[in-house]
Amino acid sequence: MPRRYAASRIATAIGLMMLLSPVVRGNESDQQMGVAREMVKVLEAYAVYKMGQYDLAFERYQALAEAGSHQGMYNLANMYSAGQGVAQNDAMAFKWYLKAAEAGDRLSMSEVARAYAEGIGTRANPVQADYWRTRAAEQP
Repeated sequence: MPRRYAASRIATAIGLMMLLSPVVRGNESDQQMGVAREMVKVLEAYAVYKMGQYDLAFERYQALAEAGSHQGMYNLANMYSAGQGVAQNDAMAFKWYLKAAEAGDRLSMSEVARAYAEGIGTRANPVQADYWRTRAAEQP
C-alpha cells in the first residue's frame, strides 16, 4: 500500500507540473524540463526514503547531489548525519551541507552555522557560525 501511495503521489506531481507549465520555446523550455526532471528524481528518492529503503535513497540523493541539486546535497548530508543508508559521518555531512550552502540553500546554511558553532564535522569557528547564520537569515 505505501508503495502504491508513493507512486501515485509522484504521478500526480508529474501531471501537475505538466498541466501548470506554460507553453514556451527554446532554451526556456529545455530549462523547465530539466527542473521538472530534477523534481521527479527528488520525489522518487524521497518516496524510497519514506519506505525505509535507505540504501536506495542514499544512492539517488548522491546522484542528485553530484549533479548539483541543492535538495540532493541537503538530503545526502542528512543521511550522512543520521547514518541512514551509509555509515554515520559528520565530516561528510558537513561537506555536503557546505556545498549546498555555498550554492544558496538556506536550510544548509543553517546546518553549516550549527556545525561551526558546535564543532560538528569541522572545527568550531564562531566567526564562520555567525557568517552562515546571517546568510541563512537573509535568504527568502
